[in-house]
Amino acid sequence: MLGSILACMLAAAMPTSAGAQTVTTGTITGVVMDAAKAVIPGANVIAVHVPTGTTYQSVTQGDGHYTIPAVRVGGPYTIKASMPKFNTQEQNEIMVSLGESRQVDFVLQPAVAAETVTVVAEAQLIDTSRAGTAANVATQVIQDLPTLSRSINDFARTSPYFNTGTDSAGGSDMISIAGRNNRYNNMQIDGAVNNDVFGLASTGTPGGQTGTQPVSLDAIQEIQLLISPYDVRQGGFSGGGINAVTKSGTNDFHGTAYLFGRNQKWIRSIPGIVTPANPTPGDTSVGPFSDKQVGFSIGGPIVRDRAFFFTNLDWARKDTPSGYSLDGTSGQTWGNPSYVTQVLDIAKNTYSFDPGPLSEFTKPNNSNKYFVRGDFNLSSRHQLTVRANYVDGLAYVGTIYNNSYKMPDNFYSIQDKMLSIVGQLNSSFGKIYNEFRITYQRERNERGDQPGFAAFPEVRVDLPDGNYVYLGTEYSSQANRLNQDIVEITDDLTIIRENHTFSFGTHNEFYKFYNVFIQNYYGGYRFSNAANFQAGIAQSYSHNFSNTSDPLQPAELPVRQFGFYGGDQWRALENFLITYGLRVDIPHFPDKPRSNPLTVEEFGYATDVVPALAM
Repeated sequence: MLGSILACMLAAAMPTSAGAQTVTTGTITGVVMDAAKAVIPGANVIAVHVPTGTTYQSVTQGDGHYTIPAVRVGGPYTIKASMPKFNTQEQNEIMVSLGESRQVDFVLQPAVAAETVTVVAEAQLIDTSRAGTAANVATQVIQDLPTLSRSINDFARTSPYFNTGTDSAGGSDMISIAGRNNRYNNMQIDGAVNNDVFGLASTGTPGGQTGTQPVSLDAIQEIQLLISPYDVRQGGFSGGGINAVTKSGTNDFHGTAYLFGRNQKWIRSIPGIVTPANPTPGDTSVGPFSDKQVGFSIGGPIVRDRAFFFTNLDWARKDTPSGYSLDGTSGQTWGNPSYVTQVLDIAKNTYSFDPGPLSEFTKPNNSNKYFVRGDFNLSSRHQLTVRANYVDGLAYVGTIYNNSYKMPDNFYSIQDKMLSIVGQLNSSFGKIYNEFRITYQRERNERGDQPGFAAFPEVRVDLPDGNYVYLGTEYSSQANRLNQDIVEITDDLTIIRENHTFSFGTHNEFYKFYNVFIQNYYGGYRFSNAANFQAGIAQSYSHNFSNTSDPLQPAELPVRQFGFYGGDQWRALENFLITYGLRVDIPHFPDKPRSNPLTVEEFGYATDVVPALAM
């Protein structure tokens, strides 16, 4: 059933108050009492985000409880509770985590003289109002924990439910959450879905095929690791979710700069293996490689207490040797170089094609990341955030095995350019709070020839020792391009009524895909030996193209995903909280594909029938 319905209900012993869980913000909640532990209705509660001066306000209800949703993540906050005929109480150093409902209670003393009681808050070790399994990785943890790849995945390991590893194909990072396949996960950055919707990368994120990260680690403020959150606002995954928010500027200028790097000089030569035939083998030197990352960030005020900026630039350059060569200058010497040399001479002299040198091929893997964010306190009731993130990744991909050798031109290149823009407006109207968010993501992924090599069919030539060599353009990279445009519109409304916190919202995604994928568009040849290669006698041959007026006819299709949800956190008793809700997600395919009668005849499936909602 592609239209999914989620209903969840949780009843458990809880402390005194509840707050709606949110995707990009936090909640401050609590109860105001007098010295006799009687609740105080109508007390005024003001929370100030000290770094930016952003102010939030609430009034306690008839049961003395207050709730302030959609507050900035982090802090510290200064929170004051006041009521006529009582001394004002102030609590300082309050920190709010992403998606957390931070409970801050007050006990007001009768006013004898005008005074303010100041309390320094202690860290809340457990968010007892959180329903479901989740964990947070705070800014300090991100700064303190070591990381080799400078990726979010390194910090996902802090949760025992998150298992990180590499795929068997290209060695890319992948995450399994609670034992589920990584394709069932969901990643959000500033509330925007950052998934590899087309399913090409094992990382599950845009640009994952190039080995780059969807955002610079230096731009991340906090990470939330979700396994089974009982929150109707969270959806789109059956494995787990990674929810991250980025840094913002403050009233003070602050910045960072960093440089990380290593190369072959940090690694010793590989000792030779002693054999009876070669009792004194020489050591093998590691091929030249380099791994460098450099960047900086800066943030500060545009207008004090009103407008702020934060920006980050991050460049990564990585060169990795393939591990084998034919001339023995570095890496391991592959097979019998004379067999391959004979094939290369034929390619040059007979077909006027040079597939590259005999030396070890080094694969570049580069990325450029640019991030900029602006935060604006439009008024005490409205806060606007706008940010843009651009990632340009490039990777050369290919693997040499003991029985098959790739010439340099047979390694293919992938370039992925991704632009993500997010705008969010948080508004409050008394006891009604609204979060409106719109995002646009543009991704351009192109896989093809390496620069400097001419387009050429992929050629496999079998060698006398049972091995074989590849040259020419890799067969899946001869016509391979993917364009994705994604628009998301989300609106979350929170209404506080006495002991109920109602949440209503909608999350809608609009996709547009453009895909060209034609294997062996230039052609693919297999020759049983070098002599047949020279004579042009192939044992097998393949050439594919679109059987339309355009031999490179792309597949173009739009997809819609509509989501509607509503929920309630009901404080049935002082120490008893019930969370329940309903969410409906409906996919829609506007275009009707072409009909192929052969699929009905052979397999019993029609190609012009698209998935539809099944209840």
